[in-house]
Amino acid sequence: MVKHNQPGSFSKLGSSLKRVPFTLAILFLLTLVAWLTDTQSGQLSAAWLNRLGFAPRDLLLLNWERLVTSALVTNGGRVFWEAIGMIALATGTSEWLTSSRRAGFTFWCVHLVTLLTLALILAYPLHWAGFSIGSALVVARDVGPSAGYFGSLGLVSSRLPGRWRWLGFGLVWIGLLVVLINSPLGAAGEVVLLSANLAHALAFPLGFISGFFGKQPYTI
Repeated sequence: MVKHNQPGSFSKLGSSLKRVPFTLAILFLLTLVAWLTDTQSGQLSAAWLNRLGFAPRDLLLLNWERLVTSALVTNGGRVFWEAIGMIALATGTSEWLTSSRRAGFTFWCVHLVTLLTLALILAYPLHWAGFSIGSALVVARDVGPSAGYFGSLGLVSSRLPGRWRWLGFGLVWIGLLVVLINSPLGAAGEVVLLSANLAHALAFPLGFISGFFGKQPYTI
């Protein structure tokens, strides 16, 4: 009996995986980069952070490729596995409910728009106005795909039925805003945490808003 069921089970698994090629590609790239940087269990080294991470100052230095490379590496250890889990869950679900093109477009557009907005609308204006927090944000270098997968989560939230859509959006966004408001300030690492929390609070509603444009073939 078991042998007869196995082909059908593998066939269903194969069919399911075929629906999420973008998610699988991102997971593969994250795993590959984690292996190259030895961050499956250890922390990302300063050398790799400076090579792959993004800081707003990179825009003026024309290091624009860091907008992309920063999304393909994490700080390592627990953060790496959290990223793997969130991409599998949030990005995978967004791809399942919409399409690979829509999920990929949302992931990368939200990631890029979030980084550019924080750099050009927040960090640099505050820096030029003479605020120390702005100067700190300009040089704060970070990595991770969190803006992308929070954008994916926003897209998934936009697919919730009826009132659940707005309830889900409100609960998640309020939670992100509470985390942002309670962000510590002071040390360089805390400025990076503030930058990350700002990115999350912006990326989620961007992904949610994107869900109301274009074709909407599925809802949860």
